Amino acid sequence: MAATTSTTFASAIASGTDWREASKNVLEQLESARAGDDGFNFGLLYVSDHLCDDLSSILNLFKSVLNIDQWCGCVAMGVCGNGLEYIDQPAISVMIGRFEAGQTCLFPCGDLDDGKAQAALEPWLEAQDAPVILTHGDPMMGANPAHLLQKLEDLTSGYIIGGLASSRGDHACIAGTISLNGLCGVGFSQDVALSCSLSQGCAPIGAAHIITRCHDHTILELDGRPALEVFEDDVRHMACARANLDPQAIPLERPEDLPPEYHQMFQGEVHAAFPVQGCDKGEYLVRNLIRINEETKSLDVAQISGVGERVLFVHRDNDSVKKDLARTLCDLHKRIIREQGQFQPKGALYISCVARAFSDFGKADKSGELALVHEIIGDVPLTGFYASGEINAGRLYGYTGILILFL
Repeated sequence: MAATTSTTFASAIASGTDWREASKNVLEQLESARAGDDGFNFGLLYVSDHLCDDLSSILNLFKSVLNIDQWCGCVAMGVCGNGLEYIDQPAISVMIGRFEAGQTCLFPCGDLDDGKAQAALEPWLEAQDAPVILTHGDPMMGANPAHLLQKLEDLTSGYIIGGLASSRGDHACIAGTISLNGLCGVGFSQDVALSCSLSQGCAPIGAAHIITRCHDHTILELDGRPALEVFEDDVRHMACARANLDPQAIPLERPEDLPPEYHQMFQGEVHAAFPVQGCDKGEYLVRNLIRINEETKSLDVAQISGVGERVLFVHRDNDSVKKDLARTLCDLHKRIIREQGQFQPKGALYISCVARAFSDFGKADKSGELALVHEIIGDVPLTGFYASGEINAGRLYGYTGILILFL
């Protein structure tokens, strides 16, 4: 397979039996795409967690062979490239690019209180107006990732995008060097034209509700009613809408007793979702339902809630992921044509939720997620990974797909 190239970027993705074979396959693709003094001076590197123990060797090899010192990336349970994804197998995805002096600035991994990121970024930030900050992080970090993202936003006054590493071993991240625990990444100056979109991948199954009684992670009442009763009503509403049935006829406690033709409505997963305040795009933060308490009629949610907050319930399956991704990418395509007069991105970064990687939609064939991305954006150099948390506008999302285009 040949590398995908543009005037500014080149990308390649490959698997192998070990890190040497995977590296060799990627480097051969990239070398075939390079010509003379092409000026490539920056790279994004994503390595499957099967090769996590060899990340240092891989990074040193790519620095040496490609003569590029600046690298950013992380390990993940799945990596992706132009039209392809490699899930749960040894694989490497890379995109190299050419930037002018001062257009990028790496910052090291940390909790942002140690002063290292500030020392790296502050001199660069003095010349910036509205930078974009691509960050990767260790989901097992000691601090709350959401709090660190807020600190990074306060430090940079930039637009924060990225994702948390996903791994069955160390959640290693790269920003020049390899490290764990905290956030690291790279800043792109206002001279680097970027555009991004977020695909939620879920479908609301009812209206938003007001939390009227709660404690920490436990939602006790919604709209003045027991939270579990509201949840059950919304699921019945979904069943009614999809199958044109009487909602009261759906036995939620034993859905397996339904006729086979109705089983589809109970496939996938239902989650809680918290609308993003002040966002006019209808975005929401999806959080897992941890526990349903029949005795107290309450719901435990993977987010601390407060009285007066809004919450809705959403359903995610392969169909909802595919439809929302297609809609989001088509909207992005139209927006760029409207703003730029043409759609000719030079490079792309795609960050998807690791839960989507292991769904039936996450297949490396014509039905896969990256095949759909390729169908809509075309032959654009692309790299990416499957994250354990996706970052957009400084917020930590789940179950989403984020596409960043270099224009």
